[in-house]
Amino acid sequence: MKNILLMLMLLPVAGMSQSKTHAFTIEGKVADSKRAFSNLIYLKYKQNGKQFTDSTLINNGRYSFKGAISYPVKAVLQLKAADSVEKYYNSTRLLKDYAHEFYLDRGNMQANSDGKLRETVIQGSEAENDQQELSAKRAPFYSRSEALYEREGKSISQRKDSAAFASYIKKSYAIQNQIDSVERDFLFRHPASGIAFDLLQDYTRSNLDPAEIEPLFLQINPSFKNSKDGIAYAARIERAKKTAVGATAPDFVLEDRNGKAHRLSSLKGKLVLLDFWGSWCMPCRQTHPHLKRLYQEYKSKGFEILGVSNESGNAETDYKKWTAALDEDKMDWLNVLNTDNRAEKTKGILNDYAVNAFPTKVLIDQNGIIIKRFVGNTPANAKALDEIIAQKLDPTK
Repeated sequence: MKNILLMLMLLPVAGMSQSKTHAFTIEGKVADSKRAFSNLIYLKYKQNGKQFTDSTLINNGRYSFKGAISYPVKAVLQLKAADSVEKYYNSTRLLKDYAHEFYLDRGNMQANSDGKLRETVIQGSEAENDQQELSAKRAPFYSRSEALYEREGKSISQRKDSAAFASYIKKSYAIQNQIDSVERDFLFRHPASGIAFDLLQDYTRSNLDPAEIEPLFLQINPSFKNSKDGIAYAARIERAKKTAVGATAPDFVLEDRNGKAHRLSSLKGKLVLLDFWGSWCMPCRQTHPHLKRLYQEYKSKGFEILGVSNESGNAETDYKKWTAALDEDKMDWLNVLNTDNRAEKTKGILNDYAVNAFPTKVLIDQNGIIIKRFVGNTPANAKALDEIIAQKLDPTK
């Protein structure tokens, strides 16, 4: 397959230089506009990293906007509320009844509300139609999640019952997995949709598998691929290839708590699990009992763990927090401190391994080749890790 980054870097020369845009109009009606200070209503959205804000007057409950966009985008219609009202809603984080989020698309749209602005119904936007279809598919699972919280989660948080909390989290993960599955199915069935690029970025926020994502990205609407965010995303795909399954693990050298340097490539011949974690990351540290059991069982069979801690303070406090966590969690495997995590985002180990969330674990075979990547602390990840290690080091299991 052709180098996608090179291809997309060339596209703006032919496409974006012409600034191809599509006209839109919004004819709106809102029955309750009491919140509108000076009868003003705003339309807000972003394009290619720039914030756009337009305003117009409401006349007898009616308003209109017109403009041009390069690609469908999330937008907000919002009444110009008094400063005291804005302050209240910002401090309480309640849903604003004087605002409505939707997908702005090309063509002629109608925005009608028989009540508050938040109750607006948008017609004429293909992207918004897709968003509403997806929302309807997700709704039953969100209802189950809310019901589970009311039935179990709320009381568990008050009782501080760790066993009950673990059971609740397992059920919560199962529902979230169903939501993720619905979103993934919609994305892969509708790659040309006006909401596809947003879905794609959400789907790959913490983990991006180039083998899965690159073919899909090529089907995305060209207006997204030509955008500033689209070009950045293409570059992210190229970075992810460097540590995708089948790639040689990038080498590095870092020091342990005693100042001894450890080079990743020196562990060739062993099955190595790189564990990117931090003392501040509770989901990371919750995986350590599981890692401890694996290490005890497989260390003599050629298994090694190399923990790479990522802290956020200064050098002195980083060392103290890191070593305290090592002692508290009784981590008896190799551990080093990532001292270049304050470098530019285009440099450093986290960038080399495309780490966008913690914990991230990378399993490397005896020849230094990446064979699996795990992001997050989930039962499915733990089970998959167990199975792969057993297959590699204890085929009798």
